[in-house]
Amino acid sequence: MEKQIILLAGGTGLIGKQMQAFLLKQGHEVRVLSRKPSDLSKNIFHWEPTKEEIDVTALKGVTTIINLSGAGIADKRWTTERKREMIDSRVQPTHFLASLAPQIPELKQYISASGINCYGYENHAKVYQENDPFGKDFLSQVVEKWEQAADSLSPFCVVSKIRISVVLTAEGGALETIAKPIKMGLTSALGSGKQWMPWIHIADLVNLFNFVMENRLEGSFNANAKNVNNLVFTETLAKQLHKKRWLPNVPAFVLKTILGEMSTVVLEGVNASNEKIKKAGFVFQYEHLSDALKEVYG
Repeated sequence: MEKQIILLAGGTGLIGKQMQAFLLKQGHEVRVLSRKPSDLSKNIFHWEPTKEEIDVTALKGVTTIINLSGAGIADKRWTTERKREMIDSRVQPTHFLASLAPQIPELKQYISASGINCYGYENHAKVYQENDPFGKDFLSQVVEKWEQAADSLSPFCVVSKIRISVVLTAEGGALETIAKPIKMGLTSALGSGKQWMPWIHIADLVNLFNFVMENRLEGSFNANAKNVNNLVFTETLAKQLHKKRWLPNVPAFVLKTILGEMSTVVLEGVNASNEKIKKAGFVFQYEHLSDALKEVYG
């Protein structure tokens, strides 16, 4: 693929840092949007989407926008204020970028991060595909508003939405949180342990974004190598960390008491199909959980 000039929002986050490094290795120019002052020597450009401010020099010649912006789903308890922040931190930057699109005549593609927990939890036996409707729960509503905002760029370019699952990486994120009690010897599944956990290795996720860009793929794509239930995930992770699973499952009511509505993140899950991206030609490097965790923990 010819060299792209990529505008990267959310480039300082967990996925963004590795995305930037990968794209630079591919020979692309990457301009990172940051709330800090512009530093052109590092290709960092200031923006403040809530105030609709941006260093407009970042826009010149841009062919692809990758937007990874969004407040962490499990970083804080879901108060009314936090829930509003989770939506606004995704929707506002997207609408701001859409308002700038007329100033970027070379723009060919907009690629947005999205979430795989968007189908609801009513049918645990169903394998969900990208054309299934959104659920009615809060996370599904977040993703629906997020993707609707992304589609506002469709008059200007191809729009792609990557529905990200649990990302396996040594750099932090959900895996670090899940592994912490196991490393301390406190190993137990959560709730029933039967809830699905779609997952993807960070290397595959970055490659998937690149694949979507290289092939100008349009629409939504589930980004998960496989789905396993919480019990299998916990036991596989414990084995990789040389720990035994010996504690009983943490009861659902305990997690609901501690986490409130946010407990749905760990107590519910979806069995999501990845056939759409595979049929497009994408090949996962890590399709087995044990192999992915072995690479993470080395």
